[in-house]
Amino acid sequence: MTVERLQGTDGIRGLVSIAEPDLINDPISAFLDEGILTEEFFELYTYAYCMVLIENNFASEFDSVVIGWDPRHISGHFHKAAIRGIRKSGLTAIVVDILPTPAISLYQLQIGAVCGFALTASHNPEDQSGIKIFLGHSNLKLFPEDDKRLTDRCFKIDFKKLKNLPIIGGCCNEHLEARERFISFMCNRDNHWVKVNALKGITVIVDCANGAFSNLIRDMTRSYSSDFVFTNSDFTKGINFQSGVADLEGVEKISHEDINRGIFSSYKSLELILKIGREKRIKLKINSDLVLGIVFDGDGDRCFVLVYDPFQDCILVLGGDILSFLQAKYFYKKYYCDFEYIFVNTIESDIEASRATMELGYEQVQCAVGDKWVLWHAFYNQLLSKLNFYIERIEESEFTNLVNEAKSIFKNMIQCSKLDALNATKCILSLENWIIEHKGVEILESANNYFCEHNNNHFAMGCEESGHLINLGINTIGNNKAPVYIGNSLKSGLNSIAAINDLRFAKNSPKFFEFLKNPFPTGFKKSLQVYYVEKSYLKEGSFRRELLKKILLENCKWSKVEVIFEKFIEEPEMLLLRFLDRSSFVASLCIRNSGTEDKIVVYLRGIQKFAAKLINLADKIYPYLLANFKSKQSLMAKAEMLVLECLENAPRHESNLFFPEFEKISYKRLLHEMSLRQNLIEKKDGIWRITNLGSELLNFSERSE
Repeated sequence: MTVERLQGTDGIRGLVSIAEPDLINDPISAFLDEGILTEEFFELYTYAYCMVLIENNFASEFDSVVIGWDPRHISGHFHKAAIRGIRKSGLTAIVVDILPTPAISLYQLQIGAVCGFALTASHNPEDQSGIKIFLGHSNLKLFPEDDKRLTDRCFKIDFKKLKNLPIIGGCCNEHLEARERFISFMCNRDNHWVKVNALKGITVIVDCANGAFSNLIRDMTRSYSSDFVFTNSDFTKGINFQSGVADLEGVEKISHEDINRGIFSSYKSLELILKIGREKRIKLKINSDLVLGIVFDGDGDRCFVLVYDPFQDCILVLGGDILSFLQAKYFYKKYYCDFEYIFVNTIESDIEASRATMELGYEQVQCAVGDKWVLWHAFYNQLLSKLNFYIERIEESEFTNLVNEAKSIFKNMIQCSKLDALNATKCILSLENWIIEHKGVEILESANNYFCEHNNNHFAMGCEESGHLINLGINTIGNNKAPVYIGNSLKSGLNSIAAINDLRFAKNSPKFFEFLKNPFPTGFKKSLQVYYVEKSYLKEGSFRRELLKKILLENCKWSKVEVIFEKFIEEPEMLLLRFLDRSSFVASLCIRNSGTEDKIVVYLRGIQKFAAKLINLADKIYPYLLANFKSKQSLMAKAEMLVLECLENAPRHESNLFFPEFEKISYKRLLHEMSLRQNLIEKKDGIWRITNLGSELLNFSERSE
């Protein structure tokens, strides 16, 4: 089997397990065949990438590599192996221990490292882990061409030989320094929009998802006037378990019944928001005070905001689309200029969110799923502006030729869908090295200072509905500063609170909370998830994919609406349908393999006029995907069928649902994903029952055997 890329949307992710030498000798085979990441894989992967940098003249022996992780698997097996891989390559491991992903990313820039590794599975369950990579100097994440290069290098390594290689590079622990620098970054008022004493009357419940922000958050919020309450900030309670953003995706409102007896029972942050909101409910109706929640993910680069509505006695969930619109509205007021700012979102976003930002005055750009694509737009737009900045100040024809050559390289990358972070960064470095050699460092410093101002950047912000919100930050490097873009949970939360605060009146009203819930005309938005899948079934040319396209076309014969399949250059294998009414984009359907989890996701988006048609389309294709795209080898898929068979006979208490086959899987995760994510089963009063959809899947499975 030929494998071009081991990676998904954002690096590597999967279930983790200690290698069993007698059963598995090859860490790559363990990952490809079983979906398991062993400590041997971590060693091989970091070693391989360090060798890629050395072999491409981006790194030299003993150069620094920053590595940190989130608080899952604190036994150390996996991060110790990753550190060994770095050191065996001859590079120096700068260890920063448990820190949020943005802290790791920023620190590698601050110390001039060649790259940074963040060992995390982000919002995924605690039985999983992964590896994110940030490239030195540019801070770009890896693109498909980088992934292919790294995958090829991984396959060329004989792990038995790697195990016996000597440790060459050094190792230094700089956790305290990296921690203090990240706190300093967030305490810099240029890096968020919250003004001094602006949060009076606001109670903020912070949900750290028991993740990487847990031991930092109190130190980072001491200087604010708001009343902060912290929850889910205990490493031992399970990262992302009944906490964090993942379970809130697709949820607009949470009732007290949902919290007391429903799907969100035992969610501490929600219980706390409801409790404090009710205690203050009378006052909240007659003044402008607010009870808010900011909810992170495990590695600290995503954020949702929760708002207690005292008039409805419920919690409003503000996801990426709403928060980005509120931030965009505030940003335009704060940093108004005479050119169109660029606003980037992904195909996951509500169509009406895109229309609303355009009405604010932004140029709207849509990209593929994954914050690396948002980061690319930030990087590329600033690059073009920087090249113009340099050309205005440097007259030598040699430099003009270098700039034209760089523009040609980037144009070719884009046209051929071959974005390449390593070569993009090397291209920029060659230009900057020419400037330093011929003109001195002052021009570079001047450019960095210039582009640390919002008004001098065309890119204003980018977002994902899942909670990545990215805008300009100021990174201090020695005595100098430089612009930086990176997802950051706390920054997103603070900026969102600042934007909400700007909308406050002297007295709360139902209209105010209704606006927060629907700040733009709400489009139709539905996401469906199919877990434990065989991802090759969705690849171009596969029988199931072709049959899926046929089903789609048979059910998309809408009057006066043109339907087109569109190939997205950033993710060619994604199945994307656009619906056009008189040439106007009115709806879309996207089916893609998740790059971060073992699932396929269906995104249905459109204006409300087409909601019924999209729902009908979902009813046709979702059962087909559930029945035909599950992996027959997956232990989780097999366990899923056991649960359905058991519940088909009679409802059961959870204690009567355990089978010996479940010993090798995460039982709680299985029930969670079957119920909350796929609607195959449901729990009421402590009793599990099969749903109609679950029965439909079970019946299909029995007929196909």
